Amino acid sequence: MLHPFMPHITEELWSLLELGEGSIQFAELPKKIPLDDVRDLAGKRQLVSAIYQTIQAGRNLRAESKMPSNRKIRFILRIDEKLISSQISTLTRLLNAENVELNPEYQAPAGSPVAVTPLGEIFLTVVAADRAGERQRLDKEIARIEAEMGSVSAKLRNKSFVDRAPAAVVEEHRQRLKGFTVQLEKLKHAREGLN
Repeated sequence: MLHPFMPHITEELWSLLELGEGSIQFAELPKKIPLDDVRDLAGKRQLVSAIYQTIQAGRNLRAESKMPSNRKIRFILRIDEKLISSQISTLTRLLNAENVELNPEYQAPAGSPVAVTPLGEIFLTVVAADRAGERQRLDKEIARIEAEMGSVSAKLRNKSFVDRAPAAVVEEHRQRLKGFTVQLEKLKHAREGLN
């Protein structure tokens, strides 16, 4: 529709998006959208939303497992293949995955990172070499958090600190201790999952 008014822009978009062979000026005119396609828009919208939520869950799994975002890893989706088999390349690219496998019968090893999505369950596969490195990293992180907790709780046990420090500082230390406790619980849970 824009081509007669802005041919240089539409030609550039045509070539960048690789919408067809050659020049846009030799392309066919747009065709009417069949009514069936319009009626199915709600279903397609739900599918796109479910795919988006699956991608978000996969990225969260990667972040929680402390896998670098630039590293190619494998994901397995336990869902019906017919549902999104045409969207595998999109999922692979947006998850920055080595590949995304669809397997409705997949039985995950104990401790595998998993998230439930509208499409089904998404698993992050962690190979044995990654597990050893991840265990070491988690052990270091647990030790660091425990040291921080010890420091903060020692201050809070010190009566002169609690009496002399401003109430806001004491409250901040209490909040830090709560945050460290939650963090430590998550790290220990993740560490147990790698055994």
